[in-house]
Amino acid sequence: MGLSGKTGCTADAVPGVIEKPYGLYPTITSFGADYGAEDYREWVEQSNGDPLPAPLALYVQEFSGDASARLRVAGDVPASLLPAISRELALQGALFDVDRPLQQLVLSQSMVMQWDDDSLRRLLDVVRDAFPVHHSGIGNGCACIGVAIPVADRLHLLHALGFNNLRFELVDSAGMQGVLAGLGQSIDLARQAGFRQIMLDLRCSEALAETTPTAMQEWLDRARPERIRYVDRSGVPSQSYELILSELGYRNIGMGWYTWENDPLVRAQAAGLLHWFPLGYTDMPVPDVIGVGPGAVSSIGEFYGRNEPGWKIYQEALNDSQLPIVCGIELEADDVLRREIMAMILAAGCIRVSAVEDKWGIRFKQFFARETEQLLDFEQKGWLDWQQGMIRIRVRGYRELVSICQAFDHRVRAQLSPPSRSCS
Repeated sequence: MGLSGKTGCTADAVPGVIEKPYGLYPTITSFGADYGAEDYREWVEQSNGDPLPAPLALYVQEFSGDASARLRVAGDVPASLLPAISRELALQGALFDVDRPLQQLVLSQSMVMQWDDDSLRRLLDVVRDAFPVHHSGIGNGCACIGVAIPVADRLHLLHALGFNNLRFELVDSAGMQGVLAGLGQSIDLARQAGFRQIMLDLRCSEALAETTPTAMQEWLDRARPERIRYVDRSGVPSQSYELILSELGYRNIGMGWYTWENDPLVRAQAAGLLHWFPLGYTDMPVPDVIGVGPGAVSSIGEFYGRNEPGWKIYQEALNDSQLPIVCGIELEADDVLRREIMAMILAAGCIRVSAVEDKWGIRFKQFFARETEQLLDFEQKGWLDWQQGMIRIRVRGYRELVSICQAFDHRVRAQLSPPSRSCS
């Protein structure tokens, strides 16, 4: 159950590091206050008991929702937040077996860019004390930079703390030429500091691509980020940018993610080992995700839990040595099946019909009769092919993949369906 009398379970902003859409299925709107910290502990215990426990991925965020939440904390923000976040890290780490090292760490941009050096060092010390780490360090340590332009000293500190990946964000705005120049310089400094991978969240409008395609293509060709996550400001990639990225040699692996041909994600996809989870694509087996901070969401097996988003209640729970999980959902078998199929669509580029039937004891076309009708429509559009024991997905575009996933999203369909009317 959630914290007594404190639900905090509202359908507000999804944490920024969670992929949208279908990073979570079902989404936060389906979470309920009947689930809380005790349920979470039970799922962690079950995960620990698996013969091959899932890898561990941890993300730490400072606030839930927009940046205005930061303004509601009086005084020195790191000094106010670090003790509570440290307590949550310690409580979380104590739940997981010592033979499960932390393999992925993501730190939110406000902490990366606005916390002072000493606070960041102390935070990373707490992470390493709470969770076992391989002697070689955390394999995938990502510091989210956002739209900021970090100075060289901050980049060197992040690398010294064990981060090996940086995630920048580019949003079209006035003075774009200056923005591109500053970002290009930061990427150069990051490479000099030793970062092995640069990821760029490209959130630019179709209008910008049409007015300055040559300049943008030349800039991307110089900067050459290893990975690009692109969606238009409307939430949908534009054909102009898709063409630019293709001409530069990027491979679209799906959902607006573009990488070089030699990227581990491309190799994993070719080998059928690419996976989709709340933080996006990974070449690891699907990790358990530990979310730390106000409003953070954790994903353990077939359970999602969400922290209290309000800073005051979050802190009060941790002062009482309680995990601040106030709502969540335990997935029904139907949810697990649909989530599994969506992950196949997004990562494997196919639906393994025979495997689904064998595992779940169903006849696919009968169980998914309504969905099959939509899939046949998609086949007419050339989006997919029905093959022996398999449905091969022929498209990797954002719009198309989301549409195919939506065919299996019965929760969205139920929300969109008009209410039934009785005859009287």
